[in-house]
Amino acid sequence: MRLCKDEFLLLGGMFQATALMISLFMSEMAYAVIGLLYICFWLAVVAIVFNWVPKFVFRMNDRFPRISVFLASIGWIPYFTVLYALVSTGVDFLVSGSDSITVFLNNYMSVYDVYMAAIVISLLYAAYKVFYKKEDLLMVCEPIGR
Repeated sequence: MRLCKDEFLLLGGMFQATALMISLFMSEMAYAVIGLLYICFWLAVVAIVFNWVPKFVFRMNDRFPRISVFLASIGWIPYFTVLYALVSTGVDFLVSGSDSITVFLNNYMSVYDVYMAAIVISLLYAAYKVFYKKEDLLMVCEPIGR
């Protein structure tokens, strides 16, 4: 079985949308659920890497192909946040003292602007793909034993 980026992006989009809805409650229990969901998300990513694709990823795409395109368009967000956290930690390690806060704040605003623009562009591209291009919206990767 070959892996495709759609599986990873759809899984990331499903996590991001679910975490956003849960975070609206702003309670300790909601934050605990998001933490558990985050651990399950990374376990599912590891499972996909080892060619065991969770069936709910394919069910989501089979039942709701248009929503899956929108979820996959924002699916890069969890991966980007981990990468940004690692880079920020590396920069903080290299620049120590009170300068690290200045470096972080100077970089944060520009990265935040690019981040928000990328989300808008991703959703606009998904809308174009769903409503104007109208290509086959189903993922091309098939699970083992299907």
